Amino acid sequence: MLKKTTLFFMGMFLAVFVGIVLYVNANRPRILILHSYSDDYVWTKEINVGLQRILDSESWMDIRYHEMKTKKHSGKDYLRRSAVAANKAIETIRPNVLIAVDDYAQKLVAKHFVNSADIDIVFAGINGSIKPYGYDTATNVTGILERKPASALKEVISLLSSAANAQTPVAFQGTPRVLFLADSSHSTERDADYLKTFNWSPIDYLGVKAVATFPQWQEAVLALKGHTDFLLVGGYRKLHTTSDPQSPFVKAREVMRWTEQNSPIPVIGMNIFNSEEGAMLSVGVSPYEQGEVAATMALDIIRNKIDPSAIPVRTSSQYVISIRQSALDRRKIVVPDIFEAFARATDNYFE
Repeated sequence: MLKKTTLFFMGMFLAVFVGIVLYVNANRPRILILHSYSDDYVWTKEINVGLQRILDSESWMDIRYHEMKTKKHSGKDYLRRSAVAANKAIETIRPNVLIAVDDYAQKLVAKHFVNSADIDIVFAGINGSIKPYGYDTATNVTGILERKPASALKEVISLLSSAANAQTPVAFQGTPRVLFLADSSHSTERDADYLKTFNWSPIDYLGVKAVATFPQWQEAVLALKGHTDFLLVGGYRKLHTTSDPQSPFVKAREVMRWTEQNSPIPVIGMNIFNSEEGAMLSVGVSPYEQGEVAATMALDIIRNKIDPSAIPVRTSSQYVISIRQSALDRRKIVVPDIFEAFARATDNYFE
């Protein structure tokens, strides 16, 4: 009898314990991080580093990731299927906060949850306006904008073009001219819209030249000499091999390596991964800041019960420098030691 009673209470204890565990797990606050791209893209991978710096210690929350992989695939049918899969993930996970990263995550998914009573939205990586997504008037949305570090780029160009920099053979009697060369993607169009509003003085910013194919890109690069003094590059992942819009995209590394080897003028990247792919020097928005700020906002919403509308939207303020030393050496350009130290400290120095 005693043995049966003991087994009964042990069974009851186990059942209650399992029930409590299941209840706690079912009611843990949930965050879904929805990426437009995938983590084999350096930008996405390093945003994850920023997110994890904040969230890895928060074991009391259920944190999930979903990748839409729209950098590799952008056809209408794929985008439709990707949106369906992302919405299915939201339906299954039922997140309290949706961290939506980059524009496709907003355009295809997150904007449909504006003013939802069940899901709050934190955005990151938007390099254009938030109005098309309805975020400007939403009550359940906040986030961090991505803006190219134009001030830092201007300082770097001024430094490289200064006659006082005796070791650098890039010196001008007049005003240095700068051209932005880009693919025809929506993202680079938004970057161009922002850059044209920036006060570049005393630098002469010549605007953007957008092309659709790699042959057009090559032609534009080879024609630069005498027309501009520095080339800004950022997005070139959507350059088709031919004029056929169904032709495949040229690999980004191939584009950048060819550009660095053939450009008659110095090439400056506007994303930190541009130097990993070949550019001599890059100054890009910090992906770590994008992740850290978005994660902190999500925590404020969940842990501190702050309404998203009470959390001001922020604009990126930090940047990262990356260097391709062999490209600098080939052009006989010497940059300040602090540039190299910064690049090495963030693992963005390449031989």
